[in-house]
Amino acid sequence: MRVHRPDLVAVLAVLLISACESGTPTVTSIVFDGEPHTINTGTVVCTRQPTGGGLVILAQGKSGQLVRIQLTQVGRIVVQKVGLRDGDATGFVADPQEITGIKVDDTYTVSGRMPPNQGESGWHTFKIQTACAGYQDAHPHDTVPAIGSP
Repeated sequence: MRVHRPDLVAVLAVLLISACESGTPTVTSIVFDGEPHTINTGTVVCTRQPTGGGLVILAQGKSGQLVRIQLTQVGRIVVQKVGLRDGDATGFVADPQEITGIKVDDTYTVSGRMPPNQGESGWHTFKIQTACAGYQDAHPHDTVPAIGSP
């Protein structure tokens, strides 16, 4: 098939490339203290760490919503840290004994307890489910010393 409109070909090429780069939309679901929340994201960024089997999952919404999960996958999943921010549902926990993680295919489910934020008295319960459509490798730190370093 021969196309006589180069402008149409250019527009179709741009649409095809942008469709491939946009990724499939991912919905990250959160249950925080029994209340459901969702973060609609274009993509969830899943970055493998250079050593120790670590993985960082980052789901970010358009209106400041954020979920960040740091875990290791060595025989089993050990969730190291979880932070989330979605309106009034905010918290952070860095105690692996308070968090459990499950992976089925490329869908991660993380649940546990978060300590109270400043000014609060009770712990929070949470459950987060998100999926990694693909994985990227973290860039290793530059091991060459800077000029003038000992």
